[in-house]
Amino acid sequence: MQRVLESALMNDPEQAAAYGGHDLDNAYWLFEQCFTKYFPELIPDGAFLDLGCGPAAIALRMARRFPNCEIHGIDGAPNMLAQGRKAAQREGLEHQVRLIHGILPDKLQTPRNRYGVIISNSFLHHLADPMILWNAIHDYSLPDAAVLIIDLLRPATEEQAHHVMNTYMADAPALLRRDMMHSLCAAFTLDEVVSQLQKAGLAECLSSAKVTPFQFAVYGSLTGRK
Repeated sequence: MQRVLESALMNDPEQAAAYGGHDLDNAYWLFEQCFTKYFPELIPDGAFLDLGCGPAAIALRMARRFPNCEIHGIDGAPNMLAQGRKAAQREGLEHQVRLIHGILPDKLQTPRNRYGVIISNSFLHHLADPMILWNAIHDYSLPDAAVLIIDLLRPATEEQAHHVMNTYMADAPALLRRDMMHSLCAAFTLDEVVSQLQKAGLAECLSSAKVTPFQFAVYGSLTGRK
């Protein structure tokens, strides 16, 4: 199946509410579990940079897990950021979680120039040019930064995409089912992701793995990158 681009921004208020709700808790839980699995001994005490943070569901999880860290989330959709700020205030985490409007590859107005941890969930497939994400890792990371990127895998056929959606999103609201189908069609294959890492000079320090039947992870430390 050929890749079909979807909108780079998800700024519909209904989308912001849906992605900030509980229907995607399993996806957010998976990200947290993968972080623990791939970095079992890491106890960060600086700041995370969350690229494409959406309604900050993962940023909030990281803040709860690492109370000595700040989480700086970047997103281009004002309604997603507003949803995230409300959630941070509701949980009393606004002192830890700072959400900033920004659109890559523009220069981000981040509180720090470089970060010891860079994370991103389901952001890559929104980019027409995937190198925007991998270049941002170079631009905003400390020399030994930990990196975890999780995103969807594009199925081989449209029929397989429907199967994934109907198997794993059967009870989800119609809006999320629609978005899931669009996102699967816009996603990359694992071979394409590996090629992107090679092009970015990150293949020797970051590993890639299939973590669910329809998701991959790119993870590792940037120590020794080219």
